[in-house]
Order: sequence, then C-alpha cells, then structure tokens
Amino acid sequence: MKKGKTIIEPLYSNIAYDDAFRTLESKCDDALIPFVNYFFDEKYDDKAVITRMRNESFIEHEDHSEEKRISDSHFSIVQNGIRKIYHLECESKTYDGSLLVRMFEYGTQIAIEEARESWDVIRVRMPVAGLLLLRDTRNAPEKARIIIDTPGGSANYDVRIIKEADFTIEMIFEKKLYMLIPFYIFNYEKQLKEINGDETRIIDLLDEYKNIVAGLERDLNAGLLSSRTMSVIMGMTQSVFLKLTSKHSALSEKVGDYMGGKVLEMPDVVLYKRGLKEGLEQGLEQGLEQGLEQGRREDIENMLKSGKTVEQIVDFCGYPFELVQKIQDDMKMPV
Repeated sequence: MKKGKTIIEPLYSNIAYDDAFRTLESKCDDALIPFVNYFFDEKYDDKAVITRMRNESFIEHEDHSEEKRISDSHFSIVQNGIRKIYHLECESKTYDGSLLVRMFEYGTQIAIEEARESWDVIRVRMPVAGLLLLRDTRNAPEKARIIIDTPGGSANYDVRIIKEADFTIEMIFEKKLYMLIPFYIFNYEKQLKEINGDETRIIDLLDEYKNIVAGLERDLNAGLLSSRTMSVIMGMTQSVFLKLTSKHSALSEKVGDYMGGKVLEMPDVVLYKRGLKEGLEQGLEQGLEQGLEQGRREDIENMLKSGKTVEQIVDFCGYPFELVQKIQDDMKMPV
C-alpha cells in the first residue's frame, strides 16, 4: 500500500511557548515535581524518579498520509514502587472542546505505547492528563471529563485544567510553581499596548520582573532551586516575554533587556560563553565542543527531534547557527 506524504502538525500553542514549557519540563526536576504535586494533588519528594518518554507519534489518515503529533510533556514518575504516567499540555489558544479531542488523541497514542499484550488480551492505561491554559479563559472548567463508550460498558477519566491567570507571583512562589513564571506576561496581554505607551506602567512591570528575579535568587540560596533550573526559568521567561511583546518595542526593550542581562549573569551561561570563546580561539571544532559540554547539545537535539528546523532553533534560542547546524549534521538529519 502506497503511503501518502507526512504532515507535521505543530502542537496547539505557538512554537515559542511550546518549547519553553517543554524545556522546563525536560530540564528542571526541581520545578516539575512541585508543579505535578499541585496539579494532581500528589506528594512526591526529592526521591521521586522522573523518566522522560518519547513525545512524538504518527497517525495515519484515510488518504494514507501520516500526521506527526508532538506532545508538550510525556513522562513517568516512580516513588515507593508506584509508577504513574503523565501527559501535560501548555495551550495558548482559547479553551474549547476541541482541545479535549487532541488530549484524547495524544493520550491514546501514549496508552498504545504502554500497552500490555497477551494471546487474547490487550490492556492499555491512559496517562494522568493535565492542561495549562496560558490565556485567560474565564469559562474554562477546572477539570474536563473524557468518556469512552465501549461494547462492554463505559469508562471515563478527568483532564485537570489550570489557568495562568489564576496565579499571582506571590502564589507562584508560595506553591513553588516555577513552571508558570515564564508565562506570567500573559496576564498583561490585553494591556500591553497601553503599558507600552506609558513609561510609568513600564517601570511598574519592570519592578514586577525584578521581584521575580529576587524571588528566584532567594529560593536558589535556600536550596529550593538549582542554578541550572534558575537559568532555564529566566531564559524561557525572557524568550516568552520577547515573543509576546514583539510589537511593543518600548516594553520589550526595557523589560526584555533587563531579563537578558540577568540571564547572562547566571554562572552556567557565563561558563558556556567563556568555554565557547576560548575554544573558538583554538578553532571552530574545539569551540563547539566547549559549548556542547555545557549541556546545550541535548537541548538542541531534543528540538531537532521534535521537528524544529535549524532556523527556528536559532531564532528561538539564540544559539550560533554553526552550532545547531553541526549538531544536526552529527545526528545525520536532513537539512
């Protein structure tokens, strides 16, 4: 049977927001655990073991074309001998029922991968599912239900829903919901044009971001966050901020430049840039290797595997084009 072309469908949200959430989930255990605890009323501690799982699958349509689906977050957590599988999505669209269809589609693909088969039985387990809404959707429920009617009876499970707009900065730090910090600017989305034209309001928003950085530094010093996680949070915060305020130059320059400066002060970023510079003085190959040693290679590989192009990664993350291109060549992926 002849196969049709492959359709690569991006996840619901804009690439910048998807990648920010995926980067936090994949790199920051000390941010993910408290987020899962709050989201699903769990009680995981630092002994919990997180395993990241494959986040892409292909669905074949009637015309034999294949549609590539990439979930934001798919992982398992094991503690005290109990293993649970989680599926989280970060959504920048306004909530409607179609999102539940997508959640179910992704969930079934995850369940198929986890299926247990025997001679006459196949058992599938749907993941624990959650949806983070970035934009204020006042009529969105706190949880939605997926009901599956079968010839043998009905089964159902809930999709937990939380909204970025429901959390103040004080609540975020109190509950250690660090994964919400990069998307905090969405709470001001409808006011951005007005803020951009008012220097006083720009300064007020800048002060909020200074308070965010101060809170991260406080939790870093208290041992609640690693330096690496703080770097990732601040880097993603800057990226999302610049993306959402791209049409508001005064605002993006004032706050965006501040966040960019703070990111550059982080120890791992300083080491990375220093290693890259020193290596480049000895030749391109050594310079790239110095950069890869700071953990950038894995980030770039994950984005390439998820279907991002070299240009998209360079635009989103600011990595040197030569670095991303070399990693793609090493992975033997088509340009």
